[in-house]
Amino acid sequence: MSKVRAETVTSESPLHYFSKISSHSEGSSQLFNDDLEFGVVAKEIGFGCQLNLRGDASDEHFLAGAEVVLGVALPTVPGTYHYSGDTVVYWLGPNEWVITSATDALGLEASLRLEIEGHIAIVDVSGGQTLVNLRGYGVPTILKKASGYDFGIWTGGPPGAGRCVQTTFAKATAIVANRTNGSFDLIIRRSFSDYVAQWLLDAGQEVGCRIESS
Repeated sequence: MSKVRAETVTSESPLHYFSKISSHSEGSSQLFNDDLEFGVVAKEIGFGCQLNLRGDASDEHFLAGAEVVLGVALPTVPGTYHYSGDTVVYWLGPNEWVITSATDALGLEASLRLEIEGHIAIVDVSGGQTLVNLRGYGVPTILKKASGYDFGIWTGGPPGAGRCVQTTFAKATAIVANRTNGSFDLIIRRSFSDYVAQWLLDAGQEVGCRIESS
């Protein structure tokens, strides 16, 4: 009987090859002291899963069941998101949400299907999307270059909530959300990740941009 040699499979994030790449050449990198001197730092956030959830927002049993499993209520106000710990739920439409969580995708999906009664749809989109956090004083300028949406009108929300929108970003599409620390999160499709990373490096040259992958 022939022996099958076990191979180690390494999981790589969409922006793996952009880790530690900056908009400045090696010759000028000495101008910067770690990432604090960069006007924009784009850090890919790696965690458990991303699920797309669809259901009837007018069904109290659906909302209650989702909250029991997620530990956070589904947002029903357009353009908002709710969060608790490592779980974030973004409103995409009257009957659609995106969930990001440190929980295993299969376990979370199974728990939702077990708890929620009625017609729902859950799709694991973890492999097709990635989340990138943008921080630094140059982020407002980057957002103005990337989209016609006026992110400057967003104001702070109550604890556990924030603003989000699904819009064009650098001629691609992204879910953009604000955070309480002044940074912004982008959820982008994996197929757009290389393009968006290259765009950020180019658009951030004047203030300095660095990319960190998970």
